[in-house]
Amino acid sequence: MDSKFCRDCGSVRPIAEFTRNRNSRDGYAFYCRDHARRRHRDSRDRRTGGPRSRHPREIVVPEGSKWCPDCGEVLPHSAFGRNSAARTGLNSYCKPCHNARTRRSKELVGGERTYHLRRRYGITADDADAMLAAQGGVCAICRTAPAAHVDHDHATGAVRALLCFNCNGGLGQFRDDPDVLQEAAAYVRFHALSQYLVAAFAAAGLGPVRPIRVE
Repeated sequence: MDSKFCRDCGSVRPIAEFTRNRNSRDGYAFYCRDHARRRHRDSRDRRTGGPRSRHPREIVVPEGSKWCPDCGEVLPHSAFGRNSAARTGLNSYCKPCHNARTRRSKELVGGERTYHLRRRYGITADDADAMLAAQGGVCAICRTAPAAHVDHDHATGAVRALLCFNCNGGLGQFRDDPDVLQEAAAYVRFHALSQYLVAAFAAAGLGPVRPIRVE
């Protein structure tokens, strides 16, 4: 026997393309080697849930291209985002599929706002809204401007309160150092009082005076 019909191919194949099978009438497998491997692989995937790392099976990926596991397309490298942590330097999924996965991840945690708040500060959008309501909607420091920024301890990561843009930026500029902040407050008070005294003495016809700050 020089050839045999493969049920999956739907055509006659050379007998050399079939493995031996002593349980069959003619002593050869029902399917050619390629289709036998596919059937074995598919049966294993049904039992185990498929491969842990997805890879392009039986797909030719030309140089300069990459296979996307989600859409199953072979696309040029330009269709994939950069990822320095990956071995290839590219994301596993093409840009549309990567964006779709990101949207699904955000939806699973309650939306984009909660996604970013949880990722950066460990709180949800509901937590932030409760803090804002407790503060009356205004900054926890100046008590006047809208509170739009989450303030946290840079050493421990603990969330402290909600601040306005200026107060939040000011703390960052002073590196959250209470001693430096107190010195800055004393500095501002001294010069405000100095200007008041100079103006008062000048109005009274006295002076000029030069206030001196005593440490």
